[in-house]
Amino acid sequence: MKFTSLRRCIKNRNLGSPYILSDCDVVVDGDSFFKDTYSNSNSQYILGPDCDRYADFLINKLSIFLDSHVKCHFIFKGATKLNMDERQKFHESIIHDRIVTKIKTAPYFQPLFAQDIQKQVLEEMDIKYFVCEYDSIEAIIGVARKLKCPVLTNKLEYSLFGVSCIPPNFVLYIKGCNKLICQIYENEKVKNVFGVYNKTPMLLALLNENGIYFEQAKEIIDDMEGDATWPVVKWVKRQRQATIASTVLKGIHDNEHRDAFNKVHERIQTLYLYPFCNLAVKYFQKNKVHSLFRDDKKWFAKGISNGRIAPAFIDLKKKGLVFGSMLMNDMKRPDAMLAAVEIVSYSHCLLTNSQSSTITFIGRQNDRTCIQEISNHWDRKIPQRGIFTKHRDGKKIKMNDCDVFKEFLEVVLPGSNFRYHFLFVPQDCWLLIITLVYYIFKKNEDFLNAAYCVLLSYIVLGPVSKQVDELKKVESILNSSKDCVSFYNNFKRMFDKVDLSQKYNSSVVHSFSEFQHCLQNMNYLNKLCGEKIPCTVYHDTYNASFIYNAFMFFKDKNDLMEYLENKCAGSIYLEMFKKVVDGFEKCLSAVEVFAKNNVLEASVISNEIKT
Repeated sequence: MKFTSLRRCIKNRNLGSPYILSDCDVVVDGDSFFKDTYSNSNSQYILGPDCDRYADFLINKLSIFLDSHVKCHFIFKGATKLNMDERQKFHESIIHDRIVTKIKTAPYFQPLFAQDIQKQVLEEMDIKYFVCEYDSIEAIIGVARKLKCPVLTNKLEYSLFGVSCIPPNFVLYIKGCNKLICQIYENEKVKNVFGVYNKTPMLLALLNENGIYFEQAKEIIDDMEGDATWPVVKWVKRQRQATIASTVLKGIHDNEHRDAFNKVHERIQTLYLYPFCNLAVKYFQKNKVHSLFRDDKKWFAKGISNGRIAPAFIDLKKKGLVFGSMLMNDMKRPDAMLAAVEIVSYSHCLLTNSQSSTITFIGRQNDRTCIQEISNHWDRKIPQRGIFTKHRDGKKIKMNDCDVFKEFLEVVLPGSNFRYHFLFVPQDCWLLIITLVYYIFKKNEDFLNAAYCVLLSYIVLGPVSKQVDELKKVESILNSSKDCVSFYNNFKRMFDKVDLSQKYNSSVVHSFSEFQHCLQNMNYLNKLCGEKIPCTVYHDTYNASFIYNAFMFFKDKNDLMEYLENKCAGSIYLEMFKKVVDGFEKCLSAVEVFAKNNVLEASVISNEIKT
């Protein structure tokens, strides 16, 4: 549903009143709250996400609520309901916007990982969030009315559904007072201004701009030139409640449009009178996430709700749809998302309990949208039970100890034996290394030098930066702590903004985009499988400016290691980096040797058959 005209009308009537938030609950429309936050963080986006900088911006934005003792309940929407034609047109419009002759004229777009970072920051700050399968309006209104608290959202029309709304951009923090000053659009005040009361659901149904019946419904109303809101309000006021529905339906001649109107009207009536969203309400009332049981009809919705199942998997499971990359750096090369299709295919099999996957891929071929079917069959048994938290054995409930992700790696990277090679590697970068090995071995062997820059980004953003941040909290720097400061300072300039007019290489950036898609989908699969390996924390791992600058500055691994030995000799972080690199190289070498031996073995068998 879409109420742009109504929202503008409420805003222009100056119905907001001063309000103080402190020691209270608030439901937060996550999509509204985080909208434009990446661009507002002044982080570059062409090269990929500067995850740490964006996360710092979000932490500062969220901290004012914690300091004011405001308990936030974040709710996000899931997938958008569009048919195939609408999705194709949407993708075509993106391609059209991204085709530029000069990099300086590239329009803004939200880079990969941004939405994942939002949720990771919330988890880090111990703020609960809930993700809906589709639209979030039921969950937002249901939880707000249950908790009897306002909603932080730009969608001021929610104030006609029985909740009070606070625009996120009008929230100011008073230092020292632990209070937030804001503007609130109170439900009763807004409702009284419109004055249609019990006929409000009909008013909202008529003002829904997404309804296919909208143009026909406008013909019923007099004086509909310009803003539609007030003519509709006046018309609804004049009608009798008992006959208004039949009057509207008589004016909508098309049967399909009439059915669509009835469905929207019924949905709005339910929202207005009985806004139940039990799954969301129970989620915020519990102190733990929903467990997943195979025999639970709501297992998929529950998995989506707590982030166990990525929103990208909604259309994948229900319609077999995968959407191409929004990152279009080199039009001559294939769609960047194709690099991760094998990982997505395995996820599809897990979600549908099948050995085969056929997905419809809506992506890019050169400068055009293309739709293609991609099929994969896995010979090795894929145990769907591995994605469930627990399983029932008679009357007993047992924890699931199946490691599905490990089985996936044994199929796609046979011989990797990563746990053996990662004995001296921190667990929080295992998935990063696994993805680097996967991308280099399966997709792009020329990415090797870039891999060392990605691993260096992990060291500088993770172990080093965490220690530097701790030091900023104390007045003096101990001798034992100077190591991390010195190491950080030697790479500080790598965070500088890249002059893209001088240093932009579209093919290199495209390779990084492919790797980002692999890393994201490897994390999605790992989380779906129960996260036996810690997922990648993007803001402790990936800064695209740092990685690109390092890649352009160092010729190869030898050049990088020589620089490190000269500048950071004796540093514990240099030794840590060497161990991470060693684990990466041994894992990659093991996969390559295994593949080579298999080729030789197959060749010997072939020769024996011939003789």
